[in-house]
Amino acid sequence: MHWKFTALLVCIYGVVKEFRPGTPFLTPFLESEFKNFTNEIIYSEIYPFWTYSYLLFLIPVFFLTDALRYKPVVILEALSLCATWALMIWGKSVRQMQLMQICFGLASSAEIAYYSYMYAVVDRKHYKKITSYTRAAKMVGKFFAYSLAQIFITTGFGSYLLLIQITFGAVFVVFFISLFLPPIAKPRLQGEIVEIQELKKNNISQISETNHSSSFFKDIKQKLSIFKENETVLIWSIWWALASCGTFQISNYVQTLWARLQNDGQFVGNGMVECVNTLLGAIITFYLQYIKFEWKKYGEFIFFTSSLAISISLLGMSEINNIFILYGLYLFTDCIYHMLIAAASNIIASQLNSASYSFIFGFNTFIALIFQTILTFLVTDKHGFALKIQDQFRIYSGYFLIMALLFCIPFGLKVIKKRNMGTVIVE
Repeated sequence: MHWKFTALLVCIYGVVKEFRPGTPFLTPFLESEFKNFTNEIIYSEIYPFWTYSYLLFLIPVFFLTDALRYKPVVILEALSLCATWALMIWGKSVRQMQLMQICFGLASSAEIAYYSYMYAVVDRKHYKKITSYTRAAKMVGKFFAYSLAQIFITTGFGSYLLLIQITFGAVFVVFFISLFLPPIAKPRLQGEIVEIQELKKNNISQISETNHSSSFFKDIKQKLSIFKENETVLIWSIWWALASCGTFQISNYVQTLWARLQNDGQFVGNGMVECVNTLLGAIITFYLQYIKFEWKKYGEFIFFTSSLAISISLLGMSEINNIFILYGLYLFTDCIYHMLIAAASNIIASQLNSASYSFIFGFNTFIALIFQTILTFLVTDKHGFALKIQDQFRIYSGYFLIMALLFCIPFGLKVIKKRNMGTVIVE
């Protein structure tokens, strides 16, 4: 089957999967008469279960995705989304909402199969296009979903419950789409011996030729060796893990920050801001393939400046009480992440072979979730400090400031090294 048809099918899957108009109004829905949960219960007892379950399920998922050849895990993601939104509609108690978050955690962990699926189908020369297509497809689905959601809420045409019901219908369709995705045949993987040998010549190999007799832990060690052998993969993976941790946390709790300024009768533009967010993200991601920029060369400088900018933005979000300024700062923060995570996916994938995409992507996300679990427990969970939402965002601002300082060190060392080299040449 031609890879372009498969790419089209995967993109359709991505669009429909993200057509979830209930997402931007999840917190208002849980606070409404349909559920009647308080803001404190939502962020301290319900939402933390997504982080914990995401971490727990990701461990087996990123090992099994490569072994099962992607498609079964994509189907698992679709089934988990169905369970998530079914519980959202019919669940009543805090326990049922926690179970809903657990199902969503499983779906989130399985999403890695969606991103790595196409890398196992196409030639390396098409990676930049595939990275743009798959990520842009998700954002297109979000754009239409959030546009519809905002129209319904602003005009009063539909309720929060209707948005949740439409979302359930969409993810139910996604399950049937997933069944028609072509499987990734094992013979293709075994036929990559030449490619793997070529990678070894460039000192960036992380696995040996397919050897079914090799031990499980030896295989893991071989795959992880890429971090030692390839500095590009290491530095971009560090950024991926740290930035994803902070961004996941922001996305998970930003509606709670907005909710304190959205009293009865006031404008609730969550759908509007998420719609603009996804539109900007789609544009940035799609056109990234045409941007001529040496991302690898200036990696540390990019990470330093972007982390510092996000830190300042989050500090502003914690102090400002104007909902429209908060929306703007959120858009600014998320657009930076959209751009750099797309660049990171393409750069890292270009250094790997298709036997390890989901493993490395999953490992990066796993590290992100370890940090996020610690952050969630200490900052938001009722068993931790359960800080007020503004204090939480002050902590997140400090987190990105530490990131900026972390990447400032290697960037500074490179600058000093270049200056010293210049002095030596002059002398």
